[in-house]
Amino acid sequence: MRRAVLTALVVGLVTMSAGCGLVRPDGPGPTAEPPPDAPASPTSPGGSPPPGEVVSVDRAWHGAQVRFDMRPVEVDGDLAVLRYDFDATSTNPTELSTVVLSLGGLGNAVTDGRGVRLFDTAEGLVHPVAQAPGEAPAAAIDWTADDVLQGSAVAVFAAPRNDSVDVLLPGFGAVTVPVVAAADDFEDAVARVGGVDHAETTRLRAFTRGYDADSVTSAEDDDVTVTLASDVLFASDEHALSKKALGVVDRAAASIRKQADSGDVQVVGHTDDVDTDSYNQALSERRARSVADRLRAGIGDGFTVSEDGRGESEPIAEGTSPEARAANRRVEIHFQGRLVVEADPGSDIPGTEAPTSENGPVTITTEGGRYTVEVESMVRRPGAIVGTLVAERTGGDTIDPAWFLPAFLEQIGDRQFGALGELSGAHNLSLLGSRERVLPFDYVAGKNSAGFTVRRILGDEEVEPLGAGQSTLITVVWPDTGQDTVTVDAPDRFRITDVPVTDAPTGD
Repeated sequence: MRRAVLTALVVGLVTMSAGCGLVRPDGPGPTAEPPPDAPASPTSPGGSPPPGEVVSVDRAWHGAQVRFDMRPVEVDGDLAVLRYDFDATSTNPTELSTVVLSLGGLGNAVTDGRGVRLFDTAEGLVHPVAQAPGEAPAAAIDWTADDVLQGSAVAVFAAPRNDSVDVLLPGFGAVTVPVVAAADDFEDAVARVGGVDHAETTRLRAFTRGYDADSVTSAEDDDVTVTLASDVLFASDEHALSKKALGVVDRAAASIRKQADSGDVQVVGHTDDVDTDSYNQALSERRARSVADRLRAGIGDGFTVSEDGRGESEPIAEGTSPEARAANRRVEIHFQGRLVVEADPGSDIPGTEAPTSENGPVTITTEGGRYTVEVESMVRRPGAIVGTLVAERTGGDTIDPAWFLPAFLEQIGDRQFGALGELSGAHNLSLLGSRERVLPFDYVAGKNSAGFTVRRILGDEEVEPLGAGQSTLITVVWPDTGQDTVTVDAPDRFRITDVPVTDAPTGD
């Protein structure tokens, strides 16, 4: 059986930027000029350009043609500056304003810079835009829009560690640029965004869910957590494992043997908020003990299994709805190791009634329209696969805000992305392993007003409605499954099989 080892990933907490760094001057904004000996040249997603070269991205988007010229990322101490120029043309002037106003809720490359992120999958890190004083994003954009939209932008980040880094441009793809020493005007660039209050680097999380929905597995750095649903393991208010639960725990034990060489395994029980604190604490302890006893028999020598109960004190889902309470009733198994995906395709992959194609365009019909979706590329980066899909609306004229994934706030794995992203983003777009769905990388973006963790995916967080004949690009970064070909699955929407994965090209 071929397996892919998903290496652990690292980092600190970061809060999502708020505010706007948009500037509309009376005349054309300043344009960063490339070095005279470094002509721009197109680069495929995941490519590694020579040091000092400007990397160009030219894309059709919502009826407009948009070009970015990306400068190398400049580093001085703990900070990094990304500069880029852009222009857009369209036969319909209203399309230019669409480019400017797109993704205003989450931020993108053109409106305020918040959606642009640096990421390094070899290190397992993502660098969100830094925050300027007042919690505004440390990004500034100057632009004019007449017959042609033109502008230049600068954004500040925490400094990357390596000599190249990937840049995610929401709606326009991902591209690799060099990391170089800062130019003489580095401080001027930082001043242009209003200064920097703080810049942070955040750990990426790999995430899978079993096809039977009995368990999810996540990995950050070398911390692996297998979460088992209590409703699968136990009857209401009971702590004895059901007959089905024995098999669930035994499969978890088999996973631990593959993913951890030896060491400590901690089993933690959690309940919902129904009943008293003391009752829930005792119930969580009994349930953790039942799972730990079964695990000890299944994982063998070399492991030390301990158990603990947390009662209702550590909910992962906000609210008191039946769905939230079900998510909070769980048993978590923690250990040091690596996430392993069984990569061979087989009969365990669930069937689908959604439109399916073999490495080609697939046509989907929603209540509001008709669309074609195809995979432009699947590029292997260190520990990751960067996927680029192209979607075009071919029929219908009804506003269709959640056309891409019919999520309607039903996310796989209770990952807490927030309502806007959960409604219309690429969060459920999966690669299929033998036994589980591999979901896009995500990372902690802060806390909401109730104190619950909020996450963002490494990919397009909002796929906007399309007009007739309009197209858009959708980019997602997944953990590497180790497969030579992958199946891309949007639950209940479409499936594209046998998509080849290519290695990222390298520069001279």
